Amino acid sequence: MSGKSVSKAFDEIEIFQNVAARTGNSVTRAVVGGRVGLCRSLTELGAKFRRLGDGCYYLAEGEWPADTASIDLSRPWETMG
Repeated sequence: MSGKSVSKAFDEIEIFQNVAARTGNSVTRAVVGGRVGLCRSLTELGAKFRRLGDGCYYLAEGEWPADTASIDLSRPWETMG
């Protein structure tokens, strides 16, 4: 078994109309279970939001940027090359 600890606590994130905000609730992995909205990083949160849309997601504790009330997840398309 690896010495690296896996996060077992998650912050509840509500996404509505492309804006993500913490609800102030924290839950354990046991409460979240195998939910589709479980995210280990902000990148994963953004990807799941783009696939699933508005709703309630769970982000690994400590991944939300400090001193940030909300995050706008909409972004303009960028052309490649």
